[in-house]
Amino acid sequence: MIKIAFAGNPNVGKSALINAIAGSNLKVGNWPGVTVEKKEAEFTYNGETIKFVDLPGVYSLSPYTLEETITRDFILEEDPDVVINVVDSTNLERNLYFTMLLKELGKPMIMALNFYDEFEKLNYKLDLNKFSQLVEMDVVLTSAIKGTGLKELLNKAINKSKEKIKSVEYNLNFDSWLQGETNNLKCRIAEDDKLKKVIDKYSLNFTTIKLLENDSHFMNKLNENYNLKRPEYFQSATLALEEKYDEDIETIFAEARYGIVKGILAQTYTTSIKSRLDVTDKIDKIVLNRILGLPIFFLIIAGLMGIVFNGSAPFIDWTDGFVNDYIAKYVGMAIGTNIPDWLHSLIIDGILGGVGGVVVFIPLMIFLYFFLAILEESGYMSRVAFIMDKIMRRLGLNGRAFVPMVLGFGCTVPAIYATRTLEDNQSRKLTAAMAPFMSCGARLPVYGLFTAAFFGSKAGLVVMSLYLLGIVVAIFVGLILKNFKGFKSEDRALLIELPPYRIPSLKVIWRSTVTRTCEYIKKATTVIMGILIILWALTYFPNKGDAHNSYMAKFGHTFAPIMKPTGFGNSWQAVAAIPPSFAAKEVVVGFMSQVLTTEDSNPDAISPEATAPEEPTTFAQDTFEQIKGFGGAVKDSALGILSFDIEGLFAAPDANQIAEDEGLGVVQATKMLWANDPLAPLRAYSFMAFILLVVPCVVTLAAIKHEFGWKFTNFIIGMMLVIPYIVSTLIFQVGRLFF
Repeated sequence: MIKIAFAGNPNVGKSALINAIAGSNLKVGNWPGVTVEKKEAEFTYNGETIKFVDLPGVYSLSPYTLEETITRDFILEEDPDVVINVVDSTNLERNLYFTMLLKELGKPMIMALNFYDEFEKLNYKLDLNKFSQLVEMDVVLTSAIKGTGLKELLNKAINKSKEKIKSVEYNLNFDSWLQGETNNLKCRIAEDDKLKKVIDKYSLNFTTIKLLENDSHFMNKLNENYNLKRPEYFQSATLALEEKYDEDIETIFAEARYGIVKGILAQTYTTSIKSRLDVTDKIDKIVLNRILGLPIFFLIIAGLMGIVFNGSAPFIDWTDGFVNDYIAKYVGMAIGTNIPDWLHSLIIDGILGGVGGVVVFIPLMIFLYFFLAILEESGYMSRVAFIMDKIMRRLGLNGRAFVPMVLGFGCTVPAIYATRTLEDNQSRKLTAAMAPFMSCGARLPVYGLFTAAFFGSKAGLVVMSLYLLGIVVAIFVGLILKNFKGFKSEDRALLIELPPYRIPSLKVIWRSTVTRTCEYIKKATTVIMGILIILWALTYFPNKGDAHNSYMAKFGHTFAPIMKPTGFGNSWQAVAAIPPSFAAKEVVVGFMSQVLTTEDSNPDAISPEATAPEEPTTFAQDTFEQIKGFGGAVKDSALGILSFDIEGLFAAPDANQIAEDEGLGVVQATKMLWANDPLAPLRAYSFMAFILLVVPCVVTLAAIKHEFGWKFTNFIIGMMLVIPYIVSTLIFQVGRLFF
């Protein structure tokens, strides 16, 4: 196998190049022990097995961040056969500094001069042959969008790997004094018996510079792996250099590298008056304006939410019907009736229902990843951090954290995955701990049922107060957690590149969308299926689906006394509805419709059509209806996107809609939970607050486990059991003073 690592600054198109070459073979996971995203692709080309590794985009190889540590350690410790240094050809000066750092590592390298189509449009000029000589490596002109240079890049990488070169001592070309000092030290290292094993592993250039810089990460490796300490003569050399240049040693080398870069470009590179930066600057004057920047940002995020959730909603409904009506019907017919009732229910309600619980989110994830990719590829996502930084910093976060928070109002699952845009593990964890308190759309049916039953015309105000309650609790949680070690990120200035605006490639965006969605399905399914089957068993047994006498009902009776301080604990049905909410919050409405008696509902309100048996249909008819329904979903999706309806995302279903979905009696039966009780509205509000703040759905828990592991997931579960109990208790106990 040939292992090829792609390294470069952020936003240079590494992932796009890998996607363009390797296609759908890209696999996304996490680096061992951390939540930094790991992308790999394995495929066969001309009889050779090739493995691409997309290293995190970084500006430096100093191990101050997880990304820098991962990139440096992978190249040094994992010994890739070739390193492809991906460079933005329209921003050579900044990118080539990182090239100088990579050269010091001493690995076989090839340079991909990416975005070369844009380079040519700007009328920039480069003497490619001389440039290649000066950087001491093959240089290939590439463009993922145009497909330029992809085969040439791959072929050169394969040929380079076949040379079986493990280490390369590049010419660093520092100024005469610095070069002379480093050469003298390299000679001393070569003669130092203690350091021979070190230079067998690491390049002479890298070892010399890191010993001069007294790099803590490198010193730890020397101590752990070779039981060595920094030689004393390096301390003397460092002091001499710092006295000579009147700078600290890291600055001396940084300035020397920039000097080399400027020298190379002065001999090979010319620009024109025309520049895409002019267009970028003009756009940024508007979108980053002190007055207009924030409103424009909110409009863009609102538009994103409207497109994602309104656009995906018809497909979610169609998918739900396709799995639970169409597939379930014919699976039920296939397994027949000659099997035990519990096995039939397990297959249909447990397994197939569990699959539906995952599959129903696929349209949402496709829409989300597609439009997030557009924001990322266009260059706007980097501006988000800049705009929101001051506001989010008060919570110990930066502006990037705002996007997951906003997405949480639609669905918490994409909000958790969106934390990958944050730069450190502490920020990711803090954001993931806050996002579940944002009131997702799945909670709206619960609000709709209880506001219709207890609040009437004040339903809209009540629902809005619940959204505000979620925000307040999230902020409160953030302010507390940011003081703890696992959530406290370093308080350093936000340094972020604002890349030029680009027109995104549809091909790149679609591949990114498909890859991310497939990864979501693969990672989420196992956890979700297991939990949903457990919930099915608790609801089905021991009396074959009789919800009134199920284990879930027994749970309600058992824990009702504990929940009494919350106000809704005097109703076992409300308490028993909590565990099903872990499957999906909207399941609470269906559970209520099963366990609540409807004797007091008006039987005359139920039309004969509603009770009449459905006429049997054939497979062809059902299939045609599904195709027709999909066509209708496409139409409704387009209309939903064009409607720009943001307000509708926060509107709870009214009583008529609930009656249509769950039966006319459920609203009236819900009223009977606390019949003739003057505190009934307060109890209902306390229950809705509990459902708002309690443990999120299993799909969200699977996403949290995928991103952060079981330990953090268990912490979230524990926190989101304690907080809703405290908040609901406060709501009821304080509220009753005013009733």
